[in-house]
Amino acid sequence: MALPDSFLDELLARTDIVELITRYLPLKKVGSRYTGLCPFHHEKTPSFSVSPDKQLFHCFGCGEGGGAIQFLMKIENLPFIDAVRRLAEASGMQLPENEGESEQQRKSRERMFAINKEAARFYHTELFSPRGAQGLDYFARRGLTKKTITDFGLGFAPDGWSALRDHLQSKGYRPDELELAGLVVRGQKGSLYDRFRNRVMFPIINVRGQVVGFGGRVLGDEKPKYLNSNDTPVFQKNRNLFAINLAKKTKQDRMILAEGYMDVIALHQAGFDGAVASLGTALTPGQAKLMRQFVKEAVICYDSDGAGQKAAQRAIDLLNGAGLEVRVLHLQGAKDPDEFIRKNGADAFAKLLDRPQTDTEYRVAGVRAKYDLTRDDERIAYLKDAAVMIAGFTSEIEREIFARNVAREAGISEAAMLNEVKRVMKSQVRKETAALDRRAQNPVGELRRETRELKYENLRSALCEEKLLALIFGSTELLDRAAERLTPQEFSSEFLAKIYESALVQRRAGRELSPASCMTSLDEAQIRQVSAAIAGAVRSAEPEREMDDYINIIREEYRKKTGTDAERLRELAERRRQQKGQG
Repeated sequence: MALPDSFLDELLARTDIVELITRYLPLKKVGSRYTGLCPFHHEKTPSFSVSPDKQLFHCFGCGEGGGAIQFLMKIENLPFIDAVRRLAEASGMQLPENEGESEQQRKSRERMFAINKEAARFYHTELFSPRGAQGLDYFARRGLTKKTITDFGLGFAPDGWSALRDHLQSKGYRPDELELAGLVVRGQKGSLYDRFRNRVMFPIINVRGQVVGFGGRVLGDEKPKYLNSNDTPVFQKNRNLFAINLAKKTKQDRMILAEGYMDVIALHQAGFDGAVASLGTALTPGQAKLMRQFVKEAVICYDSDGAGQKAAQRAIDLLNGAGLEVRVLHLQGAKDPDEFIRKNGADAFAKLLDRPQTDTEYRVAGVRAKYDLTRDDERIAYLKDAAVMIAGFTSEIEREIFARNVAREAGISEAAMLNEVKRVMKSQVRKETAALDRRAQNPVGELRRETRELKYENLRSALCEEKLLALIFGSTELLDRAAERLTPQEFSSEFLAKIYESALVQRRAGRELSPASCMTSLDEAQIRQVSAAIAGAVRSAEPEREMDDYINIIREEYRKKTGTDAERLRELAERRRQQKGQG
């Protein structure tokens, strides 16, 4: 459904993009912009930039960009209408009548939920049948009671090609529906076969209690060891958590974040009912936000191996960005929570849970563990490494406390360590500002090759059109000047012309000029392209003259295409007029 421009304009005017994005990740103010680590690709140096005056975001690393609606769509994996609805609710606005999904879409979603529910019943029944004996034996060896198996709806997928497919079709579900639900896969010859075979099954249930997908662990030597449902119309891995349907009921004001299905189940069986896990992937901003809906604190309890520790470091930033207090458990003598509880019992885990490390303590301890402080060279390296970490803390109090602790531990003066932290902070600000300026001056060159999705018919004109848009969105006076000389029809790029025309309409209507609201009708690739151009604009010393140059080139290229003699004469006269004015 097409929403009125006036509604979208007001919605974006009421939405502060900086406030929205800081719900998902921490941002640091650098000049007139805010920067942070991009949530859409892995990076160590901040490439993600947010412009509060233009209400746009852009990543110079992966090329993602747009306004508040595009950010919410991307980070929560929402369709356009759902992202608009979410922002409208937060802004106290009501969507125009007749919006939302059609009756056909609603029925299709309901039918998919029904298919998943029937599949879960089938797998659970199979677990207690002769075909599921090995699956039941696996759960028994892992120490699960029948009550736990029932509470989690655990099951077994038989070792055959069509057991589930045949069962669901006998219940009246069509093959195309099974494929859409991700329960069957189409082979090279076009036949459909069961996705999950010879696996113990873990149903994934959303906060409403609906089965949305499955995870399966193989019992043989096949790969992969764990297999999860693909994303479907009712299931997105990055927005769901295993056992969230149970954990949301916890009386504790915290959730325990574990890595695997069995870790979570073992924790629940031992009485820790706030345990959840991400779904076969690293934690995502959407999952962190989902936890924040129910609790204020997250306790990370990942595997004790190197991969688990790296995952914990990344999860800390995402959980903090979602507004959660973060604690970390260090499991000694066990590789994961399941093994710890089987070895030491629930009481020992409860004691561990009562004295977790803060996220800051965990990070500093991680740095400390890499060095031998009896050696001077390693002590110096530790102090430099720690200074870089402490400089990144947002709290001045934390910076001072941990700087003093590190100084005492390494045997140097507190003043020396505090000065080193301040030096690193100043250096980081200079580097970030310089890096952003370099990227801003060459936004297209900074994009990775795979993100350059658009091919302009007339590159010379289109690049000038991009730069013209960047100028007019920074000044209504420049927009008025452009309106006197240039029409949207003279643009070589159709979608850039649409943005220019929208800006003219906004200006004539007396509305606040907003690049984000001018881009709501564009596709993702177009939004990324324009966001890069606007985010990368460098303040001009002579904006009027620069804009006139762009207009001259745009009109010259338009004249070449149309071959209009009258237009050529008008262009020549305009140039002579400008030259006389400058002389």
